[in-house]
Order: sequence, then C-alpha cells, then structure tokens
Amino acid sequence: MTTPPHEPPPEGPPVEPVQEPIQAAEQPPQCPRCGAPHDPLQEYCLECGQRLVPLPGATYTRDTVWTRESPIWLWLALAALLAVALAAGAIVALAATDDENEAGTSVPTTEPTTTIPVLPPTTTGVPTLDTVTSGTITIGPPTTTGTTTTFPTTGTQPTTTSPTTTGTGGIISWPARDGYTVVLRSTPTSQGRGPAEAAAQQARNNGLPQVGILESSDYSSMNPGYYVTFTGVYDTENEAENALPRARTSGFPTAYVREVAD
Repeated sequence: MTTPPHEPPPEGPPVEPVQEPIQAAEQPPQCPRCGAPHDPLQEYCLECGQRLVPLPGATYTRDTVWTRESPIWLWLALAALLAVALAAGAIVALAATDDENEAGTSVPTTEPTTTIPVLPPTTTGVPTLDTVTSGTITIGPPTTTGTTTTFPTTGTQPTTTSPTTTGTGGIISWPARDGYTVVLRSTPTSQGRGPAEAAAQQARNNGLPQVGILESSDYSSMNPGYYVTFTGVYDTENEAENALPRARTSGFPTAYVREVAD
C-alpha cells in the first residue's frame, strides 16, 4: 500500500506573539511612623528613628509601650525625681545626725552661780504702825530713837517743790523749775495784765489752790505773747490731769493741762 505524500497544512492568518504585561516599578517601602521611604533591608528609619526590622520574638504591643508618646515616660521621670528627693533627704538626715553626735560629745559648760549672803537680824527693832488723830500713818523704829518719818495716808511720797513768789492778792508766780499746771485763761499781752489778774482773783475766790500768772514768752513750751492764769504746780502730767475737773467746775470750763518748761 502506497502512503500518500505529506502535504503542508494550509496557511492561516499570522499569529502575533503574546506580550507579557509590563509590571509597574515597585515603590520602596515606607516608614510606618513618618511615611519616609527606606531601603528594604534598612533596620532604622533615618528620619524618625523608628525600628523597621522587628527584633526576634518582638511583638507590636511591646514596641508601642516604649514609644516616646507613651505615658510611661512620665511615670519614669516622676519615679526618678522621687528617688533623687529621697536620696537628698537621706543625706540631710545623716548630716544632722552627725552634728547632733558632735554636739552631744562636747564638754558642758558650768554657769557661775551667785551666792546671796544672809544678813543677821538687826537690833533696831520692828517698825511700829500707829494711827494718830491727824489722819497720817507714822512709821519708825522703837520710841528709844525719838525720830519718826511721817507720810500721807494715800501712800504717795512727798514732793519737793521750788519756792514760789507770792504777789499782790495772793497771786503767785511760776517757780524756777519745769512742771505741769492747769491753764485757766490766756490773755494776749496787748490787752494788758488786768484780765489775767481778774481771772486769778476769781479762781482764788472759788477756792482753787496755787493760783498765779506767768508770761508765756518766758517758756519755750508755750506760745509767746500771752499772760497765762494758772492753778497748781505739779511734777507730773497725771497730777495735773487729776486737778483739771475741779478747775472746770469752778468757773473755768475751758481749762486744760499744759507743760511749763524753759
């Protein structure tokens, strides 16, 4: 049997080669924190310092806990400040303890004592207290001495006053010393001495003691240019204040206390 010769297949339309799709260029990986591109094998981001390759066995949770935004940094800072404060307190306490120990070992000083001698009783006897009809209290030694000292019953010591000069009508002048008085009236020297003498005579008729007239220009504590009618010569301002109510109820309601001094 004869085999027919092989005939070529009929020619068809030309077949175009299949082109593979062009792949887009791969974008470099980006940092998960700041978005900056980095090399695939790069361990840390060059922009923010984020670790790009996780450590073996590391978890995402642990990496998040130790970020700078985590509140744990605040607690760590507070713990560090507390530790510093405790260390400083311990140092101060130790220094104070050393100072107390040094102070406790110092040699105590002995303060000098003062001895008050006890005097023996005197032989002059005990002063006697007698009340006499004059209304005074007599204090003195026994009657063998014959000398006593008399004090007023009010308990105040007698005052020593300078002698005063008594003018006409019992009007006195101010003694040569400083003191206090009750001013009854001030008369300008331009009006003469007459009104001042009339006020002084009225004060004497009303029973006021030590009524006198002085010239204010002779004393630095008073305003110059007046004849001053006064009553009383006192050592203290308190004594003059005690005598003021009597002067005001004796016809001189505007009386006042004034110091008389050179």
